[in-house]
Amino acid sequence: MLNRFKSALMNAVGASELGLQYSNDSDNDFTSETVNSSYMIEIENKPYSRPNFLGLTMEETQVSADHRVRPIIVPRDLSRLPWCAGYAECINAGKSKWNEDQASAIRGDLKLTDSNVTLPYIIFSMFDGHAGYQVALTARLHLHKIILERLMAIPANALLSEDEDNLIKGRDLVIGAIELSYRQMDQMVEAQAQGGGGGCTAITILFLNGRLYASGAGDSRAVLVCGDSQRALTRDHTPDSESNRVRALGYLKPHELLKGHFTPLEFRKRPLQDDLGTMVLYREPFMTGWAYKTLTHSDLKLPLVSGFGKRSRVMGTIGVTRGFGDHGLKAANTGVYIKPFLSSQPEVQSFDLDSCDLTERDCIIVATDGLWDVVSDKTAGSILRKTLAPDTPSLEYRLTMAAQELVQAARGRLVGRAWVGKSENVSDNEERNAPMASVDDISVMVVPLYPYLCEHKQWLKTMQQEKRYPVNTLHIVENNTV
Repeated sequence: MLNRFKSALMNAVGASELGLQYSNDSDNDFTSETVNSSYMIEIENKPYSRPNFLGLTMEETQVSADHRVRPIIVPRDLSRLPWCAGYAECINAGKSKWNEDQASAIRGDLKLTDSNVTLPYIIFSMFDGHAGYQVALTARLHLHKIILERLMAIPANALLSEDEDNLIKGRDLVIGAIELSYRQMDQMVEAQAQGGGGGCTAITILFLNGRLYASGAGDSRAVLVCGDSQRALTRDHTPDSESNRVRALGYLKPHELLKGHFTPLEFRKRPLQDDLGTMVLYREPFMTGWAYKTLTHSDLKLPLVSGFGKRSRVMGTIGVTRGFGDHGLKAANTGVYIKPFLSSQPEVQSFDLDSCDLTERDCIIVATDGLWDVVSDKTAGSILRKTLAPDTPSLEYRLTMAAQELVQAARGRLVGRAWVGKSENVSDNEERNAPMASVDDISVMVVPLYPYLCEHKQWLKTMQQEKRYPVNTLHIVENNTV
């Protein structure tokens, strides 16, 4: 029986109908419900599961975690994702027992408590767990609920207003709600873990009132592919990219946070014992230039931030500087807590979709670093455009095909005992010349933008006809008449 499941999964799960039972623990059970203000609650530890829209049984979940085969998994029922958005995933090559990535897609109506307006929303989320799956799973189940609770607390007139003459616009309040939600999520994870546990990165894509909000904390990434161009909507938060913020904190509170083990200074070259008393190049946090100083014994402490790019680390331990969790993480052999240098604050970008001249092939690629470590934004955009370009099969299937192609590009193929990527030189079959493939968990969403814009314009038209918009926001309807 297990072989039948394995065969079905390896032949694109979404293409077959096995009549599986779906879990009752729906990620979308919150839709159109009111969140109690005491949502800062005890979080129940849930057993391991994959995203609900995949519809996997426990047996299939076990099969999806085959580290030798690394099957690419897609939803069986494409309609379970808004607009049949594409999704595909595969497990790592053995670094952890389970796939520690998680994802969710939530569609619902936001009931504004002081108005008769009900505002449609869609939230796509992705989380990349480390040192265990629990924090990513908890975020998958709860972050969207916290965000919606925060949004419902905003007065309707303020939330719907985009008057450029206003000092504070509706989009500013939405961004604030997202930022507070990330902090609250991190606090809930801390209460759950009681000072221990792993952590996760986070990406949320919120569609609300005609705008898109892309929020990111960590090194997962959202990339907008529009026409012939692509650009990142979120920034990777690594010790290298956030070196100034991390080192500045250590510089301001060295005794409290560094405990005499680390130095917040950056040296042009790693100082050695033999260099004591010589002049060396260094810089303090916030410096963009360099200066000379005489090297002392204090300068030989371990660097607070070491390495470059993806190999950079805080206290030689962790390679991401934003996300949820890691409250109990300590630097090796020192007992120094790393959490004070890690932030749950997301960076949020927002833009009006009606200003983008969208087509049905314009999408956002949301993926964990299992993709981005080996596939550039430009290559991902090219794969997406190539897959979506034909007119057949229908677009809903091509979105899933695009997600599969992206996962395949990152995972590569198994040659001997190593996973290798596809060589750019098609005539070169030598394994030693093949590019590196990802051995991490890989999760990819391909979210189309045009369907939401159409839905929003229709909603505006309905609101105008029913005269249900608050008087002081009628300009929104007038500016977006369809």
